[in-house]
Amino acid sequence: MINPYDKAHELAKSIKESDEYSDLIKSIDLVKKDDGLYKMVKNLFTLRTQIEIDALSGKEENKDKKSDLKRLHDLVSAIPEGRSLIESQYRFQRLMGDIYKIIGEGINEGMEFFNFLQEKD
Repeated sequence: MINPYDKAHELAKSIKESDEYSDLIKSIDLVKKDDGLYKMVKNLFTLRTQIEIDALSGKEENKDKKSDLKRLHDLVSAIPEGRSLIESQYRFQRLMGDIYKIIGEGINEGMEFFNFLQEKD
């Protein structure tokens, strides 16, 4: 029988050795060398997360936050190291999304039972 924990460790190793992960780490290291850029990137990702949390919690869209996010994104993207980080983070996020999808599809049958949690009485 296959040990799922062993396969999980193999998957983690494979992800860590992927081009997407390697590019992300290189981009992070470059951004960390520039304090100003690092602060902008930190603010960009913090604001993006706040907007996502607001949307998930049903709060009305804040146009000022959206405008600030676009401005920060444009500023960070104008700097090659910042653009590289945004692009590599997107590619890594896409890789992880694909992996989650594959795993989810593989266990879908066993999880269908729990769909009743989403049903309205």
